[in-house]
Amino acid sequence: MSKKTRQSKVIGRPPQKLDFGRTGPNIPNDFSIPSIGIVDIDRAVFKLFDEQLAFEVTYQGTASKVPVIFAAGERFALTRRDSPIRDKNNTLILPIISIMRNDMDFSPGQAGKGTAIAYRDQPDYYIKKKLAEADRNYQNIINKRGLQHQDNVSARKNFGLNEISPGNTAKPGMQASRRNGKNLSYSRGMGRIGIDNNLGDNIFEIISIPYPNFVAINYNIIFWTQYMSQANEILETMLSEFNLKNEIAMTTETGYELVAFFDQTISNSSNFDDYSDSERIIKHSINLIVPGYLLATNNDNTGSPFRSFFSAPQINFGYYDALKPVVVRQDTDATDINDFILSNIESVDQIKGKLLRGQSSEEVEVYIEDPFTNEEYVAYGKVKLRNQRAGETVVGPAIVKNIDNQSE
Repeated sequence: MSKKTRQSKVIGRPPQKLDFGRTGPNIPNDFSIPSIGIVDIDRAVFKLFDEQLAFEVTYQGTASKVPVIFAAGERFALTRRDSPIRDKNNTLILPIISIMRNDMDFSPGQAGKGTAIAYRDQPDYYIKKKLAEADRNYQNIINKRGLQHQDNVSARKNFGLNEISPGNTAKPGMQASRRNGKNLSYSRGMGRIGIDNNLGDNIFEIISIPYPNFVAINYNIIFWTQYMSQANEILETMLSEFNLKNEIAMTTETGYELVAFFDQTISNSSNFDDYSDSERIIKHSINLIVPGYLLATNNDNTGSPFRSFFSAPQINFGYYDALKPVVVRQDTDATDINDFILSNIESVDQIKGKLLRGQSSEEVEVYIEDPFTNEEYVAYGKVKLRNQRAGETVVGPAIVKNIDNQSE
């Protein structure tokens, strides 16, 4: 490859691609939601044992709260070699509960627990739909309420010269629009002001975030005590909070709900056999799995997770009910050559089996009685879809009833 060819590839037009996730500069300035990350799940587990369960033990008639630590660093090394925690004077800190974070599973199986929604089914997740800032100006142009006596709202009387109906210029200080709607109405008194939600023909701002990343985190909980009575109190407190499936619900500091799934076995590794050489340590441990998700994380290296875009099309979904059976005939070519008058075609073969925009392949089957012979024969009426300007649905020779419309 020559040097000139390589330079043309570098300097040439950049490749076109769709922006999704954290790409693109369209970051909203006035919207945010609380995030949830790995550290939030860790804190939720710590809060579960430290505050929600609130373990207490009784010693010499006095009840005291059991301290909870999240084993990290040197404390993690101590718990890994089955050594209890000691203070700076080398004195055992018992009773105590230590939490260690172990494996993390980010596969679709989520450590056998699955996910509440589809696993990475789409790149973005839409979380907010609101009226855009430009919608106020847009409403002044279309004049949805049909106001007649406001200079900042489009109306027919605001046109100046009428050389081109309804007009081609607006009077000074007024606003007019040739958009077909109530702004071009001649009649007065059409304006209707109310507090009802009259949404539909608006500019909406849709805010999205990257699709959640699911992760199932495994934790190992160790209960350290010196007396069996203390161990019994701690275990009874935990078991009494289980439901039928050994689960406990918990909430992060920002309000996200999680569920901790506990194993069905509590391990015991006490040193009852070695009273002479070491202090008595009663140790019980249990594993739990927390299926969580990473949502709207805003780290310095990833940037803002929020992106916004504005609605442009006006889409109407119609629900229709035909009085006669609707069929699709596969054994005949119902193309009408007259439908393609003034169309750019070269031969009749090019239009066979094709449909114009707004047409469908369905037909309404009706039985017609010949008034002269009293014989019945089957006729097929072509169904034409909704006219985009008039909002009509036409079918002949049968009738289609409009049930409902849903605007998006």
